[in-house]
Formats: sequence, structure tokens, C-alpha cells
Amino acid sequence: MSPRARRLGLLLTGGLAAIALLPSCGARYVAVSAVYQAEMLARRESVDELLATGTLSAGEEQRLRLFQEVKAFGHDLGLSATDNYSGYSRTWTRTIWNVSACPPLSFEPRTWWFPIVGTVPYLGYFSTEEAHTARVKLENEGYEVHMRVVNAYSTLGWFRDPILPAMMTWTEPQVAETVLHELAHATLWIPGSVAFNESFANVVGQAAGDRFLVHKYGRDSKQVADALEADADWLVFRDILQGLYTELDAVYTGNQPEPEKARRKDELYDSLDDRVLASAIRNKPRYLQVVRTQTWNNPRLMQFRTYNTGEAEFTALMARCEGDIPTFITRVRELTRGQADPFAALRAAVAVP
Repeated sequence: MSPRARRLGLLLTGGLAAIALLPSCGARYVAVSAVYQAEMLARRESVDELLATGTLSAGEEQRLRLFQEVKAFGHDLGLSATDNYSGYSRTWTRTIWNVSACPPLSFEPRTWWFPIVGTVPYLGYFSTEEAHTARVKLENEGYEVHMRVVNAYSTLGWFRDPILPAMMTWTEPQVAETVLHELAHATLWIPGSVAFNESFANVVGQAAGDRFLVHKYGRDSKQVADALEADADWLVFRDILQGLYTELDAVYTGNQPEPEKARRKDELYDSLDDRVLASAIRNKPRYLQVVRTQTWNNPRLMQFRTYNTGEAEFTALMARCEGDIPTFITRVRELTRGQADPFAALRAAVAVP
């Protein structure tokens, strides 16, 4: 998952017409979610028109212009233009929740099926009460549950996704990476591989986000130096989480009795603090706070893996393209075309002869 932003890709285009195809609980979920989404979209106001009124605060105006600036940079870079973030739902203040679940001794996600969307490893809620109800239900079924707030919302091109009030509090690097991540999706999307698409967009979003800051402030600026240091810390922390996932997965798929697996699981999750302290992370207080104050469990790591798979291969391919993002995207498109397993195609493309 991106270190700077979190997205919720929840397609609800089936709407009320699809409700008859679902069990009653599924029908209610789709209907309620569709109503909340319609409400969000109905609250959109044109960013251009809002800026022209002169009624916004200086902070609001600066942030909205930043979204426009990043979108224009992405288009100049060769990413596909979209109408996303051309509207601002400033009066829509609901909290969006993401709920995911795994068995206590497995990374196999609990999944749900919906028309058009297909199978998804999480549910999105626009009501805190309903999200908590879903969490309790899953826990009563024996699942380990992760519930988190989502500040940005993506329908992956089905609607013109608006800027939400929570997004107006983001830092400049967060805005740049999130917008460019979504433009990467619009530029290349491989059906049937969520993990590949999200990991690919993460690589493009981070690389393009850093280049936006270089373009705006100069390579030797403090803004770029701070962003690169944050990137470096995230890469170390990402490796820590990858290592933790690998060790836990080995425990879960091993032959030990379940009580021994559970004991070892607790030890490994408890080791996160020491792993950060022993790492090369520069801003250790920040990551220690993340480790100590947030929930770490199987569905949390499962989602992390969805957004962070094949990093070494993507990085190697980017290097072979001499860091040129349009060339990198073209190469990814070429090597994955018609391939059942895009990660296998990626690995083959960067394998040393």
C-alpha cells in the first residue's frame, strides 16, 4: 500500500438493477452504498467554477489549484487525462471505512462477490455504525478483521471521482502521489489482476510524484530532499513488512500444531517494534508511532501485499527504461499483453540472461 495515501476501489455501478441477483444482505449493502455514493457525486462542484467565485479561503484555493497542477503535470508526462478530481464535494463529510478479514492463521482473504465488480477482498462502508456491525459479524464468524478509514475514493473510471474534504488536508507529496497513481490506472489497467495493477500504479505514482516536486521546486530543493528521505524510509519499512509477511506465511503453511502457530504469530507481530529500531529508517519516531498505535494483523498485511508485490522487478524494469516513465509504461503494456500471469511476464522480462 502507498505510504502516503490510501484508496478504496469500490465499484457500485450495478446499482438497484442488480439487487435481485444478490442475497438479501448483499442487496441491502449495494443499495445503501449506492445511495451514499450518489449523494457524494451529487455534491460535486466544479473546481474551475469554485476558483472563479473568489469565495474560497486561501488554503482551499491553494489545495484545489494543486490538484489541477498535478493533473496537468501527469498529462504532460504522458499519463492519460481523466475527469477525476475536477469536482469538489466540499459539503460531503461522511467517513468512508474499509473492512477486510482473514482467518487467524492464514492470509487467505474473506471475499465477497458483486455484479460487474466481481470478487473483492474487502467491503466499503459510508457509515461508522454499519462498518462496526460488519466487523463484529466477521469476528463472530471467527475471522481476524482490519477496519480503517479511507480518505480518498476511487471508482476506477466509472464515475468522475471528486476531491473530498479529507483530501484537502493532505501534504503536497500525498496529493501528487495519489493523483498520479490514479492517472497510472487510467493509462494502463490489466483486467483480473488487482495486485499487479496496484503495485504498478504505486511505482508510477511514487516516481512521478517525486518528479513533480523536482519540476516545481528544483532537484536541490528542501521539498525534494524531504520527499526522497521519506521515500527511503518507506522502502526500508516496506522491506520490514515484506519480511514479516514471509515469515508469518511460512508459519501458517507449516506443519506445526495450531497452538504453536498462534504463539509464533504473536511473537512475530510483537517483533515489529524491534525491527524498526534495528533498521536504517531515519525517522524512527514516526514509524515507531505507526507500529505502536495501529492495528497489525493478517488482513492488514494481506492488503499491504496487494499494493506491494513485485517491487524489485518493477524497479529493475524502470532502470532498464532509464527512468523514463512513458517508456516504462509502454514496456509493461507490451510484456503483459495476452499474458495470464502478468507478474510471471514481468519476472521473465527482467531476468538476467
